[in-house]
Amino acid sequence: MKRDGIQTRRVLYVVLLISFAVTALVYRSNMKSVVQPTAEVTQPRESELPIEAVLAKVGSAPEMAIVISEPTVQPTVQPAVQAVGEAEAQATAQPTVQPTPGAAAHKAKSSGKLVMLDPGHQRQGNNTPEQVGPDVRDTKPAVSSGTVGVRTKKAEYVLNLEVSLLIKAQLERRGIEVAMTRETHDVDISNKQRAEMANEAGAALAVRIHADGDSSPKTKGFSVLYPSASTAAVKPIAAESRQAAGYLVEHLKAATEASGRGLSARSDLSGFNWSQVPVVLVELGFMTNPEEDELMSEPEYQKKLAAGIADGIEQFMTSR
Repeated sequence: MKRDGIQTRRVLYVVLLISFAVTALVYRSNMKSVVQPTAEVTQPRESELPIEAVLAKVGSAPEMAIVISEPTVQPTVQPAVQAVGEAEAQATAQPTVQPTPGAAAHKAKSSGKLVMLDPGHQRQGNNTPEQVGPDVRDTKPAVSSGTVGVRTKKAEYVLNLEVSLLIKAQLERRGIEVAMTRETHDVDISNKQRAEMANEAGAALAVRIHADGDSSPKTKGFSVLYPSASTAAVKPIAAESRQAAGYLVEHLKAATEASGRGLSARSDLSGFNWSQVPVVLVELGFMTNPEEDELMSEPEYQKKLAAGIADGIEQFMTSR
């Protein structure tokens, strides 16, 4: 009996040892799975890896390495394109405020029958002294802003351009080529420069459009001026200028049904003395005369003035 009891205890000890061993193994296994961190936690992100590791990882995709290692580079503008862009920007920043003689010259050479219209004066006068002619020492201000209507308060430079544009339309309808020294008030063109523009264009005739002024409010009437043959510089154009002036006076009389003040030869005008082409100056009337001042701003009378001047120009052009 005693021997059986000892045997039984030995079996129980073995069972307990096995149980302890199994329990220890299970516990150790569970602890290992709990303590060991996951790969997601222990492995660094790609953004934290050294660049060599990233390059090794991307392998055969070099463009990926460029994106990671190189900053974005702005495309380089080719020199020719850049030059064009700068030229366009400069042209935009510096708008042209006065007509270019070269353009007028190109147009004139196409037919040799061009008329240069010069609406007198401009918004801002220029008192810089300018030589009156190539063979005289006298000077005058380069260009003035002109007179002002006593009743309309309209500036002469405005009236001159209004009528000049009507003349231009009349001439172009008749197939006569026209260029203008200005089509805006914001220019700075001296009287000498206006004459030179007609010279460079090779104009058949230069017609200057002005309005008059006088100390007496009673003085009125249109007139046509031409360069005096007594001035050496204009002798080559004096006869044709006088001829053109005569045509203009007669047609202005017919168009306005007024006698006007006739013709006047002048030797003191820069716009005449620097001219190398036939030239005349039309004084539309007196802005210092209240009635004529208002009349010259009436659309119907402006059309009569323009028609008479255009008729005289056309006769001169066809007579050459």
